[in-house]
Amino acid sequence: MSFLPKYTITSKILKAISSIEVSRHEVIGLPITTSMIASLRESARLASTHHSTAIEGNRLSPSEVAEVIRGGGHFPNREKDEFEVQNYYKALELMEILARGTRPITENNIKTLHGA
Repeated sequence: MSFLPKYTITSKILKAISSIEVSRHEVIGLPITTSMIASLRESARLASTHHSTAIEGNRLSPSEVAEVIRGGGHFPNREKDEFEVQNYYKALELMEILARGTRPITENNIKTLHGA
């Protein structure tokens, strides 16, 4: 039994695939530096902080979250949002430290993360 795809590879699709492959090889050849990894980690941490707290009703924008984390942001009447963002960010940092360790994450670690 042979596979019969329900699509046709057109010249437009083939051109897009070729372009992706060229880009992939360019990216693979780039050096990954320690500062680049740190920058990517920080960007991910900030995005996660914004999106996760926004789900819970936090009204700070992504740029406001970054300002609060960097210590320069204060937004009147949104102190609760600022506090939530700061604590969530600290919890992410702690979780990263725990995840790098060799010991299992314990119930006490989880209680610490939740501030219990």
